[in-house]
Amino acid sequence: MSPEQQSGKIGKSVGEKLRAARIAQHYTQSQLAAPDFSVSYISAIERGQIHPSLRALEILAGRLGLSSTQLLPTRSQQDAHMNATLDIAERDDDEVELALLEAQLLIQQGNAEQAANQINKISTKRLKKQQQLQHRYLLGRAYFSIGRFQEAEYTLAEALQIAKELNTNYLTLRILNISALAHAAMRNYTQALLSHEHCINLLATTEPHDPFFTTQIYMYMGQHYTQLEYVDRAIEMFHKALAMAEEFATLQTAQAIYGNICAYYANAKEDDLAVLYTYKSLYLSTQETYKHLRGELYHYLGHAIMKEDQERARLYLDEALQQTSVLRDPLSLASVSTRNAEWYYNRQQFEEALKYAIQATELSQPAGDTIINAEALVVLGRIEYALSHYEQGDQHFTAGLAMFENLGSHEELANESVLYAQLLEEKGKEREAFTHLRRAFQSRQRLGR
Repeated sequence: MSPEQQSGKIGKSVGEKLRAARIAQHYTQSQLAAPDFSVSYISAIERGQIHPSLRALEILAGRLGLSSTQLLPTRSQQDAHMNATLDIAERDDDEVELALLEAQLLIQQGNAEQAANQINKISTKRLKKQQQLQHRYLLGRAYFSIGRFQEAEYTLAEALQIAKELNTNYLTLRILNISALAHAAMRNYTQALLSHEHCINLLATTEPHDPFFTTQIYMYMGQHYTQLEYVDRAIEMFHKALAMAEEFATLQTAQAIYGNICAYYANAKEDDLAVLYTYKSLYLSTQETYKHLRGELYHYLGHAIMKEDQERARLYLDEALQQTSVLRDPLSLASVSTRNAEWYYNRQQFEEALKYAIQATELSQPAGDTIINAEALVVLGRIEYALSHYEQGDQHFTAGLAMFENLGSHEELANESVLYAQLLEEKGKEREAFTHLRRAFQSRQRLGR
């Protein structure tokens, strides 16, 4: 089969699946297209003339009640054999784009190991610059997701060089961010700060302004400064992040921001990014990250202040409990309540500490697995041990540690596992203590330590 025939086969496969699903749902092309796409765009996809972007594919699949992978072509056994024996880059651009698209979907669906294997099958010899950038960026993301931080750092450094050559600010910022997180995972907080500072400097001169991404960068910088014991700088970063978070305090303002960003990219003819931000705006209400961010900021800010000065921490906690933005947000209030519980615990005022710890768990529980809920549980476990309520303490420690593990919060899991092991050892439970010390060791191994 010639490259032209193979390309046509792939294009039609995506289009045919879209058309079949649309007809099965009794949608016209106009109904499927509105409000984000034109009828001609849907028609061109169905005829195999163009391929939809990843975000367009996700939006269309969602409207049809499918997953995005269900609209991708199903390869025959002969095609699979060709994949194993022929470098993807030896075929045409459509094959490369399809392989990269599949890899991106695999990463987003939590199958980063499989994505890395697929990307590594693609020879880079004949890739265009833009494809090289996607190749290195996606491979770096995949390595980071599976904890291969050193490989992620090397790969993302290559991606960053290409992104700078292509003057692609959007991807440059995302590459810098993941690189910083990889450095932080390897405890190289100084290098992580440098990468995130580069992000902030670039964001200051980049249009359009994305306050959510900027807030995340300031939060990460606060965490780096906390680890380096620069508490004043950490607190400054967390306050900047909280101030930035006010820009998207409600769902409506956040959707308006992303709508404006979408319009900016549409006017600039950057269609993939326009679709991306349309998708973010449409699905904002279902993305728990936005709901959790403010609570996480109070979580990390409280940590930093507690490390510095207990009296300053008391003042911060009292002020926080007077703020409307804290009182109206259950996760923010849960974060402050957890710090209150810890503050009273440190002074051995255990009954008062217990009251706040119970309040924190009740507030955070409806949100499901969050770092805030996990810490509230282990703080409650500590207090119950201090009150000799060992059975309840074991239950809360176990639940909190399991939640840290589910969230991939290995730093917190390691620290709290060591503390729990010490408490168990004091009770004469050496075997159980050893189990949690081993768990802490394994968590630190996953962090590359």
